[in-house]
Amino acid sequence: MISFSNPFSAKGISQALDGLYEKQEKVYFALAALTTGLGYFMLALFPLLAFIGIFKILGGMANASTFMAWIGVLVWMGITAVAAIISYSMATVKIQMPSGLGLKEDKAPKLHELINEIKQTYSVPKIDRIIVHDHCELDMVSVPRFGLPLLTTNILYIGLPVLQCLSPTYFKGALARKLGQFSAQHNRLTHWIYRWRQYCFQYQRSYNRTKSPIYQPLKWFFKFYTPMLEAFTVHAARRDEMEADMYALQIVNDEELADVILQLEVSKQFLKTKYWPKLFAMLRKNPQNPERLPHISMQGVLRKALTENEFAQTMKELLNNEPTWRDGMPSLIGRLEHIGQTKLNMPPPVMESAAQRYLGDAFSAVIKLLDKQWLAKNGKLKKSKSTSTTDVSFEDEETTPVKENKANSAVQQSPAAPAQTQAKTTSAPLETNEHDASMLETTEFAEDMPIEEKKFRTLRDKASKAMLSQNEAYEYATLTEKFEGKAAAIVMYQKILKQDSSHAKTIFAVGRILLSQNDQSGVKILEKAMQLDKGCVAQACWMLAKYFKATGNDELSKSYLERAANVSAAA
Repeated sequence: MISFSNPFSAKGISQALDGLYEKQEKVYFALAALTTGLGYFMLALFPLLAFIGIFKILGGMANASTFMAWIGVLVWMGITAVAAIISYSMATVKIQMPSGLGLKEDKAPKLHELINEIKQTYSVPKIDRIIVHDHCELDMVSVPRFGLPLLTTNILYIGLPVLQCLSPTYFKGALARKLGQFSAQHNRLTHWIYRWRQYCFQYQRSYNRTKSPIYQPLKWFFKFYTPMLEAFTVHAARRDEMEADMYALQIVNDEELADVILQLEVSKQFLKTKYWPKLFAMLRKNPQNPERLPHISMQGVLRKALTENEFAQTMKELLNNEPTWRDGMPSLIGRLEHIGQTKLNMPPPVMESAAQRYLGDAFSAVIKLLDKQWLAKNGKLKKSKSTSTTDVSFEDEETTPVKENKANSAVQQSPAAPAQTQAKTTSAPLETNEHDASMLETTEFAEDMPIEEKKFRTLRDKASKAMLSQNEAYEYATLTEKFEGKAAAIVMYQKILKQDSSHAKTIFAVGRILLSQNDQSGVKILEKAMQLDKGCVAQACWMLAKYFKATGNDELSKSYLERAANVSAAA
């Protein structure tokens, strides 16, 4: 049963706008843009009034000859004083920066290499800081440096749980999704609105933390304006998240992206509903020395406890969930349908995590520090003054190592073993122990071959002895492309087409490879793939738009972009 809220509340406004978005999309976006522009106007109004007021006062005093003229001067003095006070509060408010571990390039070179590789595809603004934190979130955040978002600090905000639950390939897709969204090459309006929502949430938190009366006017403004902004722009935010998925298709294919989305969302739900409650139950039993510490144990638990049945059950629950009126993320089923994926399977298990690959030598130190902070914040140690923690960063030039006892070493070696240690905390970063890091890799992963490589070798052996089925042949060809290169894969794809000349996925793969090599014949092949399989239209159009843009044919590039946008809007 649908329940209707007070039409004058933020929730009621959002419900009323649902119908407008579905029936009059252009009118809705005009209204959302107007609401966003109102916020910018209100912030710019006070410095502008202060500036105008100075000239009004000086001019009025020079020409005032009557009592009413002097009254006008006094009125402008009052307006200017109020505007100046508010402008001063905007200039001096301290916007809270996200907390976490800052990573310089020398601490995680492979992560920076991955970012630079992805940035070659998108025109991403400069990333000022990379922060690793303990939430299962991956985001790009622009933090205003003062009360007007004219100068900002761009922060890549990476959750360690995200790195632990995704493979390197899937993390690349998830990261490409966010960096592409942040570039706003094809989603300028929705991302302008999306970014302003980010700013307002940050302003509201920052002004709520201040107690000085000079900040009260803006505190009241954001108290009432931010919920209204949420209500008027929630569909614009969801559209921007949909566009972020389309950006990711320039790096990974639709099946891989579906796996990325499912792996991340299911893991996030599993951690929220099963893992963290269990950890806190252990903590309540022994608040000083809990049986497990969260981050050192997370990857092993995800691999063992998130079984196929558990994954399927969690996925089913998520697919049936609908977003709330203020949730800027669209439904899971909507995102998957938008990229043309309806046949859903459990992604392969994560044998090597993105955390191990991309954090490198910093991997063990990051885990230790976040576990120490978690225990200091939630355990018995938080009552001690000596255990207060601050924003720990690997960006500091000088570091103070923390000595680890034998119990800590035991935890380091075996993520699944109970942690029998009393963690110490520090406000300075922990130096990475290269021996510990290499020991962790050998004890946990040396016997494990990546699942894709195992599959590739199995199919290669089978192909040498017997005929592969069409699905097996296609999978073998895609794995050949990954492990032996595009030239070898083309040969495999051509063999499939000799058996079935209308196999759409194979035709699409051939067209994609040819287009990546600037071979114009790839255009006709992708067009044929789109005729055979409507599910690949959006992705193929993005590739063709990019190709024609690179060749200087802006007209054709624009037409393919419009075609992709129409497919996205109809999805």
